[in-house]
Amino acid sequence: MPAPVRVTGPAAWRWALRFALDPLMATRRAFAAFGPFVVLAEALPVVKRPRAVLVNVPLVLTAGAAFNRELLSDPETWRGVSLLPGGPKNSAARRLAQGLTRTTGQQHAHYRKLVAPPLRRTSVHAMAEKMAQLAEAEVALWPAGETIDIWEFPRRVMRNIAVELLFGGSSEDGYFIADAVSRLMEGKWGGSAFALRINLPFTSYGRIVRDSALVERRLLEWARTRCGKVCDRDLVSIIVNSSDADGNPPSDAVLAGQIPSLFAAAFEAGQSALTWTLLLLAQHPHIAARLLDELRSKMGRTSPSLSDAGELSYLDAVVRESMRILPPVPFQMRVAQRDTKIFEYPVPKGARVILNTFLTNRMPHPYPDGDVFRPERWFTIAPSAFEFPVFSAGPHSCPGYWFGSTAVKIALAAILMRYRLVLAPNTRVDYRVQPTMRPLRPVHARLHPQDGAFAATPLSGRIRDLVTLPP
Repeated sequence: MPAPVRVTGPAAWRWALRFALDPLMATRRAFAAFGPFVVLAEALPVVKRPRAVLVNVPLVLTAGAAFNRELLSDPETWRGVSLLPGGPKNSAARRLAQGLTRTTGQQHAHYRKLVAPPLRRTSVHAMAEKMAQLAEAEVALWPAGETIDIWEFPRRVMRNIAVELLFGGSSEDGYFIADAVSRLMEGKWGGSAFALRINLPFTSYGRIVRDSALVERRLLEWARTRCGKVCDRDLVSIIVNSSDADGNPPSDAVLAGQIPSLFAAAFEAGQSALTWTLLLLAQHPHIAARLLDELRSKMGRTSPSLSDAGELSYLDAVVRESMRILPPVPFQMRVAQRDTKIFEYPVPKGARVILNTFLTNRMPHPYPDGDVFRPERWFTIAPSAFEFPVFSAGPHSCPGYWFGSTAVKIALAAILMRYRLVLAPNTRVDYRVQPTMRPLRPVHARLHPQDGAFAATPLSGRIRDLVTLPP
């Protein structure tokens, strides 16, 4: 591996600021300027506990399968960060952040094993017909002939599938928790709370601390209603009615830590993948037409199911290509738990390392013309999880891979069989990362009955920096 390029002083701070403002383009430019291994020395201010001293630690930027394999294969040394904000000691905000993405060792193994059964391929296959019914029922409510936001409406589909199939069925509490977890994630990654952790009533961080207390209280009240009601397809029931990693009944802290992260993982990435796939299809009419032909020829007018979707090679290729070029989670962050090395380069404890899925998915091998949306490439390539880390890789890879990808394919089929989406004139599409990739503002499209008359509508915005689109 090449030696890292070390950037120090004001230059490191400037690159760190660019990363904070636009992480996708900042890392792309850093890759072009320095290569796949960049150390921004002392560029990231963090609070060192227990004395709450502010110190600067390195921010390490990496891209490529080799770095993914090096770090993701050793989760004990390289711990993931929570999707949720965290907070002061003994606060609800901190307890809510102690889920699967953050834990390691025996605790991670225990809860990963607990939640695995309903997420396995055979289990998802068994729930596929219900998944299709939920997708079609929600899509049927969309206002035909009117304009929708292609971020918000797909969100409803993916959220409904997750709550109904993984969290015990229709429940006001389930939907409340799902929406509240989404807002907490947005508060951490989309505002000042991540960098400015000041717990006052008028700060973003202070609001997150207060909102977390409400979410925890509502979550625990809901979880207690599942005690003694064992259901092997309900993740909340599984956590509530199973011993913790030490063999004891689960405490309130365990419930508050494990359940929110499961909600976050269940539909946030799927919502992102579905939105960007719809946008890409709206800009590539020949691909949309070919996909519709496959859907109609293989499924007719029947409800899409897993058995049907599993046979649809082009649908699979379209979804994979969409997640490659606009990955739902463009970055993974890992924190060094001890003084260690990356390919013999010393890295101190506490260093933050960015594993760049966005750039890894554009490496010339195996992805020539990486900015081009070309589903056909998936008929001739079979990258490893480290080369295509959309669902992470290694022992802590996402256990919901099969559920999430199947839900996206079924939802996409349900939408395309019913509607042709046409973007509004003069549409501008910018993006943000928090931590899923999403449009910066609503993206409006009119719903036409599906007639196969696909045509691209010109659009502008920073999305054109990421993917090659028609003029």
